[in-house]
Amino acid sequence: MRIGVTVTLMSLLVALLAACEKAPTPVDSPPAAAQAPSTAGPALKPGGGLVAEPEGVEGTLAITIRWSAQIIKGVPAEGLTTWVYKRTAQLVCPVTSSAEASASYFASFDNPNGDPMAATSSYQPWWNEDCTGSLTIDDTYHRDDPTLVGPELIVRTRGTRPLSTADTPLTVETDLNRARTRYLFITPSTDGFQQEAAEGYEAKLVSASAAPMATMDFVLEGPIGGGKREIAVEGDIVQVDWTFTRGRTKP
Repeated sequence: MRIGVTVTLMSLLVALLAACEKAPTPVDSPPAAAQAPSTAGPALKPGGGLVAEPEGVEGTLAITIRWSAQIIKGVPAEGLTTWVYKRTAQLVCPVTSSAEASASYFASFDNPNGDPMAATSSYQPWWNEDCTGSLTIDDTYHRDDPTLVGPELIVRTRGTRPLSTADTPLTVETDLNRARTRYLFITPSTDGFQQEAAEGYEAKLVSASAAPMATMDFVLEGPIGGGKREIAVEGDIVQVDWTFTRGRTKP
């Protein structure tokens, strides 16, 4: 009787082992290569702030600057002059992370007569090598003179010209302790726009800037990334928006 039970148990064990050896791999188990990589970017410091990224990290800032405005000056009884600005600049700027520094570039920028080593915090600059892109304008100049009869004079300037800002670098710097990033955009400009001929005005080539101010300076919370800001100017507004991607993006 015991021999029969033992034989039966041995038979069940052999069958079980054979089934395990032939068990198929579940079809819903994804291969390791299909798993998403971990998110790139700076780590958080214990207690707050950001850990500096390695030196030499490459990225690309794609920037759009839009300026629209209508400015009217003068006295109606004596004549009014209207300037209309419609301008859009597109820029692609490669940037590279610098090593963590105890001194701030922006501290020197804000206080040119101060001690650049006075700042003893933790910063990471992102240096620009060159920005390329284009500037498109569609401007008009309109003189409304009540003493004149007939159609009013309109001078148009329009066209698209390439941009290269190697001489005016973009500057980005992350304050690691405060976990915020400051962006300094130099307003690009170029020449070669066609001003059309009008009565009293000869056709000629002129220069133009993407915005009425020399620089645009913003501080955003967090590490380097995208953003959007608006600046009130005479006659309307300047809009600046940008995206940041890791690696190089061709213009």
